[in-house]
Amino acid sequence: MTGGTGCVGRATVARLLAAGHAVRGVWRGRSPESLGFAAAGALEWVRAELAVDDVAPLVKGCDAVVHLAALVHRAEVHDPAAYRRENLATTERLHGAAIAAGIQPGRFAFASTVAVYGRDFDLHADESTPTQPRSPYGESKLAAERVVLERGGVALRLPITHGPGDRGNFATLVRAIERGRFALPGPCEEPRSLLSAANAAHGFALAIEQAAAAQLFLLTDDDDRSVRFLARQIAAALAESGRPTTPLRELPYALVWPAAALGSALGRVGLRSPVTLAALRKLTTPLTFSCKKAVRTLGYVPVETFEVAVRKTVASLVSA
Repeated sequence: MTGGTGCVGRATVARLLAAGHAVRGVWRGRSPESLGFAAAGALEWVRAELAVDDVAPLVKGCDAVVHLAALVHRAEVHDPAAYRRENLATTERLHGAAIAAGIQPGRFAFASTVAVYGRDFDLHADESTPTQPRSPYGESKLAAERVVLERGGVALRLPITHGPGDRGNFATLVRAIERGRFALPGPCEEPRSLLSAANAAHGFALAIEQAAAAQLFLLTDDDDRSVRFLARQIAAALAESGRPTTPLRELPYALVWPAAALGSALGRVGLRSPVTLAALRKLTTPLTFSCKKAVRTLGYVPVETFEVAVRKTVASLVSA
């Protein structure tokens, strides 16, 4: 399994070990030992740079591959070639090595993303919704997804995912609320789909255990919640962890919109602002995804509730 020390990776390692599988985790960056995740028993760790190292030894003796490692969307990385190298070429090489090692096509599970749709606001999507990625990250993931599916593998599209070890958008929101730097721009009652790391891990395990060849799935918590509800849950979890926050503030949308428009204008001339029209849309419009196909085909049922997942994520961030 690649990306084994990441947020979803840690949960997937735990899920597979609990099911009786032996796991070879591939990592780069922070070592598993530094994260309290040392090799033991049926778990071994191998350090590798997937873009340049020989990947054949990584899959030797394995009967399945879960490919989570990726160059994720980052504001400081603009080079499309970097995303193609890390996300497309690496996936092609790893999948080719898996096939050469005799691994069944349906036992190669690839972590894709809802960024392939090209919209992060005012959208409800399922696997049949047209894709139109608008970032090098989304483009590279869609290209890799197509390679995997054409070769008989399985691809799972993930929305915003959170859990212990999270360093993405969810963690950013937690830190903003903790520091009193977050305000709701209006009611913020529109639904959003999220995915806990534990539920993602469950989905990946089901996919490889059932060898869902040439299948594409969306995974979610199957429990859409509003940004307002999410912010309140985070604040409550922070209080439980000994980090009480100031009461959540709500600003009139009519006041926030001009500031967001100004922030977007500044961005067009190279100046960054945390308040933009794009950020405002993410908080005030619906963004939901259907996991009905995974439920129907894989028997996927979330194993962790939204509330429990939020508490675990917040607790891990507070203790980090």
